[in-house]
Amino acid sequence: MNLINTFAGIGWDPEIRGILAVAAGTAVWMGSVYLILATNLANRLGFMVALAGLFGWLVILGAFWWIKPSATGPQGRVPAWEINHANTGDLTSSPLEQARELGADLDSVTLPSPEELSEMTAAQFAATGDEVDPELSGWHLVAPSDPARGEAQATVDEYLTGGEYLGIDSTDDYVTTYVFETGGKPDRSGDSAVDRIADKVTRTLRLTHPTHYAIIQVCPTTADTRAEAAEAGEAPPTPTCDENADRISVVMVRDLGERRTPVALFTIGSGLVFALLCYMLHVRDRVVDEHRSAPIPATTGA
Repeated sequence: MNLINTFAGIGWDPEIRGILAVAAGTAVWMGSVYLILATNLANRLGFMVALAGLFGWLVILGAFWWIKPSATGPQGRVPAWEINHANTGDLTSSPLEQARELGADLDSVTLPSPEELSEMTAAQFAATGDEVDPELSGWHLVAPSDPARGEAQATVDEYLTGGEYLGIDSTDDYVTTYVFETGGKPDRSGDSAVDRIADKVTRTLRLTHPTHYAIIQVCPTTADTRAEAAEAGEAPPTPTCDENADRISVVMVRDLGERRTPVALFTIGSGLVFALLCYMLHVRDRVVDEHRSAPIPATTGA
């Protein structure tokens, strides 16, 4: 009965149509080439030449995918932020040494309020960063408008709203105050053409990838400013940080992923098979050449 249900769930479009299209394309594309080669080179030699051509083309295709991964080729795990741990209260109690150093520095550094940071222009935030960053033990304050901050914030939102903390069920139950980052590849020093080229070359030639950390600090909101506190028909109130609540610092580490690994293995494997087929064809040519160059045996009289 299960087998009948399985076959009943298979539709003509796209399942069966797709299978037939791939099978027909493979037979026409590869079979026609092999048929032409077999009529001129014989079955065995034609098959080896066709197979060598196929894997040579796969090496070229894999090299393009390897250089620039795209949606059309196989891809591995993409880079993403991973939660290292979350620290409630004083950041100096974090198990990560770099986080403890940041927590000690935050006790002596006065940062602009989150509201002031959100209203700053890019030039104003750059000036604030130049003033604050040297006092943060290698950490950098991240602007609220930084595009890279959105991915990290999404990871934190998924973690905090997953039931890890009592009283936090949605993103309305907390507000993000500060975001810091450290490590990773160094940023480009300028925006000129020379700086862009130098940054591209140095990033390509850099063999090591320094560990990239990020810390997002959030503050639980007061009960009267959460979305559920709004009356029916009224706009939800603006979430306000509860000054009496402990801050939550979510420490994340950047996972570089393995985006190019499947393509690299595919290209290397195809290259090895291509090299083996070429070697076999070379050995066959040498044997044929030896046979053709051998002296013709003298004929004996009857």
